[in-house]
Amino acid sequence: MELRQLEHFLAVVDHGGLGRAAERLYLSQPSLSSSIRALEREMKVPLFHRTGRRLMPTSAGRELVPLARRVLDDVVAVQDAMRGAREVGGGVLTVMCTPDMSGEAVASWAGGFTHKYPAVRLDISEVGSRHELVAAVADGRAELGFTLACEELRGDLDFVELGVQRLLLVRPPGRRPPGPVGVVPLTRIGDLPLVRRQVTRNEEDAVQRVLTAHGVESVTGATVPSRTAQLAFVLGSGFQAFLPLRMCAAALDAGACVVETDPLIESPFGVVHRSGALAPAAQQFVNDVDAALRGWYEAIAAHRAAGLDFVEAVVAARGALS
Repeated sequence: MELRQLEHFLAVVDHGGLGRAAERLYLSQPSLSSSIRALEREMKVPLFHRTGRRLMPTSAGRELVPLARRVLDDVVAVQDAMRGAREVGGGVLTVMCTPDMSGEAVASWAGGFTHKYPAVRLDISEVGSRHELVAAVADGRAELGFTLACEELRGDLDFVELGVQRLLLVRPPGRRPPGPVGVVPLTRIGDLPLVRRQVTRNEEDAVQRVLTAHGVESVTGATVPSRTAQLAFVLGSGFQAFLPLRMCAAALDAGACVVETDPLIESPFGVVHRSGALAPAAQQFVNDVDAALRGWYEAIAAHRAAGLDFVEAVVAARGALS
């Protein structure tokens, strides 16, 4: 049985005979009659009573009508779904982030995507570790996973680098590190306890790695689950923290002191996805995030070229992400 035979069958039912049905289908009457007879042979039952020029469904034909309509409706639904898979149409795009790449940041980078494709529902969530994120992408619970670069990645996954996460030192209002104003060496940040983000046992703390490499002995005053909690501790408890650029602009708005260190603590980041071509919506999402980040980095570079220091340039470039 072929789908076109069901289409022919329903056309004859709807039009009461071969003549009008053949016109509607742009077929000759003999071709349509042959298709109906072939369907009856396959079903092993007559589907029409032939009364003069009209064809009336038999009891078997009447039973077939709703089933045939359901089959053709399902085919249309499948075609619509596959068209959506080929084009950025509707549906749900599931994105996961690790705590060091917050869902809030990813959502802000994707503002252009949500304006262009309002029919696509974004489902952005955070998991507790890079290990959880990689597992979620691998087994299909997430289509995209934003995280710091993974040195070792299983063979069925790919990583696309999108940028470099740079961390600045954020301190309570009025509490610059002692010494000359300007870029502060990492060796001169130790007068306040650090509030750190929690890291799982099998993940590396980029901040601790760099501090250790430069012989900096820092005191940990608190460990918290998120970047937002780190900023809250800095503002309310007199601690200091290393936070990404986007949060540093918000910290300045809240009155905090933001300091560029030498060297900057930085790590590449990007998106993990299953190997092979991405679905159009996912690919467009990655493209839009990449374009937003490039625009932001270029704006920062332009402000620095105009004479602003790094922190001032980050604040001046905030509009590039809106």
